[in-house]
Amino acid sequence: MREPLERLFLREKPVLAILAVGEIEHAYAALVAKRIDSTFPHTCSILGELEAQGLIKSRPEGRVNYLDLTDRGKSVVKALQELLPLLQRPNAMRQRLERLRQMVSLAEGLERQTAALRLGPMRRDLAKLKSQGEGSLRQDAEELDKTIASIVRG
Repeated sequence: MREPLERLFLREKPVLAILAVGEIEHAYAALVAKRIDSTFPHTCSILGELEAQGLIKSRPEGRVNYLDLTDRGKSVVKALQELLPLLQRPNAMRQRLERLRQMVSLAEGLERQTAALRLGPMRRDLAKLKSQGEGSLRQDAEELDKTIASIVRG
């Protein structure tokens, strides 16, 4: 049973899934599931619905089904990319960045390996901020990501 398309995009995971298909070169279900922090079966269900709605298409190559956006899917992704910043609470995103910055400053005095274990997972949060933020927020997130990378590398 198909859901109306509006209901599909009022949920977080389908939005993240179609955006991931658009962002990941050579996307496939397991990679999308990892990117959107969802289970593989749930992601497959979402991708099946996106394909049924004509937003993505799969192309089998060997044992892997690669995913591509259709022209309609590309239009939806473009619209979502324009809509998401409007829906985000800029203050909440800025607060998240500041919390990450504080955590980085606490980890700077630690041994490199310990700091790497603490800071590595933060890069995923920063990637979200970089992709969803605008202007100075995006730039600040990129700078903090560079700082983390330099600490992790030693």
